Amino acid sequence: MTTIFEQEISSQADILRRRAEPGMEQALHAASRWRRITHAVVAGRGSSDNAAIFFQYLAGQELGLLVALAATSLYEGEEPIGLDGAGVLIVSQSGRSPGMTEVLSQARAQHRPAIVITNDVTSPLAVASENVIDLDAGPERAIASSKTFSTTWHALAQFVAALKGEPLEGLVTLPDVVERVATWALSAQLPSSILNATGGLTVVGRGVGFAVASEIALKIREVTGIRSEAFAAADYLHGPSGADGGQSTLLLVVTDEMADDIAAGVLDSARQMGMQIVVLRPIGRAPLECDAEIVIEETVANWSLGLAQVLVGQVLALRIGELRHRPIDTAPGLSKVTLTA
Repeated sequence: MTTIFEQEISSQADILRRRAEPGMEQALHAASRWRRITHAVVAGRGSSDNAAIFFQYLAGQELGLLVALAATSLYEGEEPIGLDGAGVLIVSQSGRSPGMTEVLSQARAQHRPAIVITNDVTSPLAVASENVIDLDAGPERAIASSKTFSTTWHALAQFVAALKGEPLEGLVTLPDVVERVATWALSAQLPSSILNATGGLTVVGRGVGFAVASEIALKIREVTGIRSEAFAAADYLHGPSGADGGQSTLLLVVTDEMADDIAAGVLDSARQMGMQIVVLRPIGRAPLECDAEIVIEETVANWSLGLAQVLVGQVLALRIGELRHRPIDTAPGLSKVTLTA
């Protein structure tokens, strides 16, 4: 029987097509409020935080914009956090995540332009905001998010394009890429058994690839129960690699930012620790020495490749969860909306 999670993975392309025009209109309206900012502050939790990392890199690459990730607990205190010059972006798929309303309240009190991206325009966070970008993904029933994450990625790319004042390469064709990759991944023989590691899974990326790694690690942890961690390549080489061993697996996410010499350093470290290695790369990058590889046969812009890789990660979570006979749609111990900090 097909799980709800699998159905929602398959639905993502059509949802992106549906929200393309209204989403761009909302992005243009939101961008008009950010014309005089000097930097951006982005708040999010869980998958939304991983999307915020994507925005941090994409806005830096395309706009030269400095983006800081909000430490939301700081906004709960009596002392205000200075937001002078900042555009504030709050990403909450539910519109109910703890700490988000406090960030919005401080932004409004300091007369800073704040944008809320959410899948529930009736949520307290959306109602309190003057500027909302609607993900319009429809109800998401599986505990692990898929379509709300891809629509967030899409909305953030639209917002960057609106701020830039010109289209991003691959934005119009993104739904077609998502459809092809999801269809392929769901029918492919992925190296799920190698990634079903008793000693845990470490996912490493760089730049946009770090956002990808963070989301893949979260999805696998949620759906399969495997200890799964994500690191930026440089951070991994500065110590955490020593904690891995022969019962663990490395998943290396290759994007444009993952230069060959950096990839070689990560792989050498993993081999020294006796890890098995899986490489997730686009067809345009040369093969790397590993135990298994997943090749995405798409030649697309780097930011678009990132979402394609996330889709593969969603399917990996599904397949590993099936191997472990996990209840895919309910993710034991988790709830769809976390209401405690």
